[in-house]
Amino acid sequence: MDNYESKIIQKGTAGDVGIAASGGEKPAEKSSKFKIMVIRSSRTFMVNSMITNLEGIGCLVYEVGFDVKEISVYQDEVDLMLLYSDRDIGEYLSALIYLKDLCMEKSKQLLVIGSREELDEIAENIPEHLLVDAIERPLDMNALVEKINSLKTEEVIEQRKKSILVVDDDASYVQLLREWLKNDYRVGMARSGVQAITWLARNHVDLILLDYEMPITNGLQVFEMLRSEQFSKDIPIMFLTGKSDKDTIMKVMALKPAGYMLKNVTRFQLLAYLQNYFVKENYSKS
Repeated sequence: MDNYESKIIQKGTAGDVGIAASGGEKPAEKSSKFKIMVIRSSRTFMVNSMITNLEGIGCLVYEVGFDVKEISVYQDEVDLMLLYSDRDIGEYLSALIYLKDLCMEKSKQLLVIGSREELDEIAENIPEHLLVDAIERPLDMNALVEKINSLKTEEVIEQRKKSILVVDDDASYVQLLREWLKNDYRVGMARSGVQAITWLARNHVDLILLDYEMPITNGLQVFEMLRSEQFSKDIPIMFLTGKSDKDTIMKVMALKPAGYMLKNVTRFQLLAYLQNYFVKENYSKS
């Protein structure tokens, strides 16, 4: 691992200040810029050129080696992790495993660049469905800049979030869940089974949160409706219930949903439960 001096990146306003360093400190101030962590084995002409181009389109770049400790310094700061490989990637196995876990457990975005052989070796450790993209060397700098610009748009950032549909007849409770979830997920809302079916015919979701005790058409009936439609039959469904008695829970679990939660959960408990669910889903695909 090569050592080098920290460099201060300071462009634009006084608020756009950060530190790019191998094993350096975290940025002292927040920045509204799109932040990228470049992970590379050494500083080369191509790495320097890539960083210059990324800074040229308004990105704030943090540069680290293939070292778990260095990566951990910036992992929560950045919008994108960019792995640049120009040698045998096999010697950095621990870093690859760590990056895979960040993608799975924190939904971090990872773009990799390398030779065909290096990309194949990376794919053996980090499943392709976890990657934003895999770009083969020799690197087309214009294509990379175009890719990064596309990832910077608010629409693309929003689309990378998991999507959840909340189905509940209680309007105030639906709004409460939306407020709790909107920063981490794209949230759809439906007040009945019919509304849910209509919404799902036009939209894709990763998970449905379904009230078990709705009037007119109850949760069980809505569950069966969703399972009968081609476009919704495979979507995971979690039940929300206000009852914690043994009979209700047994009836809910007999349907084999993706899970169930009591309606008196706190925001922290709900977010932790959902994060744990999606982490398990990611690992089951790898």
